[in-house]
Amino acid sequence: MKLLYPALLLCLLVCVISSSAVTVPKLRVLGISIEGNETTDAGLIRAYSGLAVGKEITGDDIQSAIRQLWLLDLFSDIQILEDREVAEGIYLVIRVAEYPRLEKVEIAGNRKLKKEDLDEAVGLTPGQVLHPRDIVRLTGRLKAKYATKGFLLATVQSETYTSTTTGRQVVKISIDEGKKVKIKRIDFVGNTALSDKALRKLLKKTKRKTFFRSGEYNEEEFREDLKAPAEYYRAAGYRDFEVVSDSISYSEDRRRMIITIAVQEGAIYHYGDITWSGNRLFTQEVLAEKLQVGSGERYNDKKFQQGLQDIGAMYYDRGYIYANLAPAETPRGLDTVDVHLSVDEGNEFKVHRIYIEGNTKTKEKVVRREFVLFPGETFDVSRLRRSIREVTILNYFSNIVPDIIPVSDSEVDLYVKVEEKSTLQAMVSAGYSERDGFIGTVGIQDVNLLGNGQQFSLDWNFGKVYRSFSISFTEPWLLDTRTLIGASFFDTHRGGSYYGFDEDIIGGTLRLGRRLKWPDDYFRLDYIYRLDHTVYSNFSESFRATNPRDLQEDVPRISSSLTQIISRDSRDDPEFPTSGSVNALRTELTGGPLGGHDQFAKVNLSSQWYLPLPAGFVFVSLLEAGVLDGLTRNPHNIPYFDYFFMGGSGLSLGTSLRGYDERTVGPQSSGYAVGGKTLFKKSMELRFPVLRNPTIFLLTFAEAGNVWRSFEETNPSDLKRSVGLGIRLFMPFVGMIGLDYGLGLDYEDSRGLRTTNWEPHFQFGRSF
Repeated sequence: MKLLYPALLLCLLVCVISSSAVTVPKLRVLGISIEGNETTDAGLIRAYSGLAVGKEITGDDIQSAIRQLWLLDLFSDIQILEDREVAEGIYLVIRVAEYPRLEKVEIAGNRKLKKEDLDEAVGLTPGQVLHPRDIVRLTGRLKAKYATKGFLLATVQSETYTSTTTGRQVVKISIDEGKKVKIKRIDFVGNTALSDKALRKLLKKTKRKTFFRSGEYNEEEFREDLKAPAEYYRAAGYRDFEVVSDSISYSEDRRRMIITIAVQEGAIYHYGDITWSGNRLFTQEVLAEKLQVGSGERYNDKKFQQGLQDIGAMYYDRGYIYANLAPAETPRGLDTVDVHLSVDEGNEFKVHRIYIEGNTKTKEKVVRREFVLFPGETFDVSRLRRSIREVTILNYFSNIVPDIIPVSDSEVDLYVKVEEKSTLQAMVSAGYSERDGFIGTVGIQDVNLLGNGQQFSLDWNFGKVYRSFSISFTEPWLLDTRTLIGASFFDTHRGGSYYGFDEDIIGGTLRLGRRLKWPDDYFRLDYIYRLDHTVYSNFSESFRATNPRDLQEDVPRISSSLTQIISRDSRDDPEFPTSGSVNALRTELTGGPLGGHDQFAKVNLSSQWYLPLPAGFVFVSLLEAGVLDGLTRNPHNIPYFDYFFMGGSGLSLGTSLRGYDERTVGPQSSGYAVGGKTLFKKSMELRFPVLRNPTIFLLTFAEAGNVWRSFEETNPSDLKRSVGLGIRLFMPFVGMIGLDYGLGLDYEDSRGLRTTNWEPHFQFGRSF
């Protein structure tokens, strides 16, 4: 078999037609055979060569065929040979030598790298074509991976052999990990403004080995740490600061490393002239104030970049979503830099359409009516955030994700994807105290009835001395307006040896409310009319002898009251708020022009504030205060249970104060809680989220409060104090469940000396 090139060249020499034109000889291909291929399809080789039976070819075609076959990256050698030549043409042979296929990679000697790290570094798949370069790259990747883990002296060797069963190649890798190199010193060169010690503190993860630090070296972390000195210097005025170089040397035993970082500080710069161009929406004065830096101030790149972000956000919030600021710094002299900011505001975008997705239960209008951003309006991000907040506070959805899609040069579509969660709760509220025994609630509640946003509840409260039944319904958007209407019916019984009498109440309420737009649109106003019938009975002999509130036995009483509630709720989340507040002023008038036997006025003020802290912590503050007085001097005109009570979890009656038993804080008479006319309580909690879905958080608290018999006895400095800790869990179909352990700090023993006592409190359906 002869090479094809000599025959073609001979034809070239004898076929010169003239000095001005040369005709390149061509040979017709009569047949093509493939040799040497074991795994590569012969048809693939023929197709990629570009050669075909019946085609006339030249030497250029042969060269092109070889180049095309090399591109397959499957062969270590390629030859195109002449099989035989006849008068009609030529028969060709394409002879190839294939690269071997990989059987597997065997690794020995690895102890410190995890399997996922090894798999990532190997990067080879059994059955793939194995090139010599693949093995070189494999060893390089393994050495680099060990270097990132601090094993800078690790060695990696490779060898290959052919599997006797498959004939494929096995790559055997032998690793000598060596000892992990520890950082002995970190030295800086060229620094004068900051000491080596101060610079070392800027490196957050790359630290010298000490008794408390491992001193391990990680290449990726080191490169990330090197950004910190530059950021610090440039924030301190050193505009030209740079890390010139870094190097590593080793101790004699090569188990310790010395890192040397060379820096060039440069001069301290100040801002010169700061000029603007291209701005139309905001004046230069507004932009300059938002920029945070001004002429004459020391150069601070960190504040400058933050100012640029704030200005960009300001434009974005006004619907200019493609606004761009291009700063240009021009040094002047040795220590001054002029800055020109070119503003490209782009177009103002408006909302084209709003799409609600994922609401499988909740009606679309229930979501849309909470929005304060509407189609056709300027795309205002602050109003979008407020809209998402309003939907979030409904507590119908476990997740709400907005997405903005530009549909033209001036319009965007807004997609709001929601994820429904169960709003039907099978309430199981419970608590325990030594005096009241087991108390709690069983019932159902749905705050999104049939997906219409309506609220329905059916409750049965029970206990040794307390039981009640209630049913209620609320429509928060009457006739699709911001008006709320609701009604409820209740039947309550209290009694037992602790009270010394029984109380039976039956009645109902009507509620009318409205979401306000002034003073701002977080406010709402509600009115509640209540009418009930009460009877006190079964007085015990001991209670009949004392009767601290002059209750009348077996005398029916009619109570007619109207309550006004002015509230403001700006929380960002209903289950685990991290910011905002809830404030409410509740004023109740009973009797007077409303009629009935009871005649009194009652005012309650509550204020809760939420403050986000670093590391996910949230500080919560609660203040409660109340006053009560009769409209006449007749003591019978104020029902017993309308006085203020405090202590315990407050599940059945009164205000909670953890660390004390139910209703034990405040006036007492002969072992009975008397209640008071004034109340004050201050609570503080530090909360930490454990999970967000379902919501679980831990808390620690400190609180103090008291109830006083009369205005004259009121002393806000005389408070019962407690501290403790607890946990809260919001469960689907159940609601909030919690357990607190409170340490009351102001108990008195039999000798009248101050002592302490721990009290457990089960919490259901309460945030405090």
